[in-house]
Amino acid sequence: MRFACAAARICCGVLGGATFPALAESPEDIPDHPGREETFYYCIACHSFRVVGRQGMSRERWDQTLDWMTEKHSMPKLAGEERKVILDYLEQAYPPTAQRAPGGWVNPFAPK
Repeated sequence: MRFACAAARICCGVLGGATFPALAESPEDIPDHPGREETFYYCIACHSFRVVGRQGMSRERWDQTLDWMTEKHSMPKLAGEERKVILDYLEQAYPPTAQRAPGGWVNPFAPK
């Protein structure tokens, strides 16, 4: 994941800060709850926030996912108040989604 993040930074530098409207994201695009900006900027350092918005998990599952990303993708470890702010936001803005019928697409990168 570090490679992907580094590649994205290089790409932005090479393109001279060019913007792509179809891909542009901002904190104002996501639900307005305390911790919105902190969560947005922490997550988009490595991936689109659209990835986050599609999840819908319990606080416990979000917490496990943060640990998983730290272990498997070398995400900087979140601890203390910073972790609490981000978990509070995710729990409120993206709660668990309704169970889907079996047989649908399964994210191969999701923690098991």
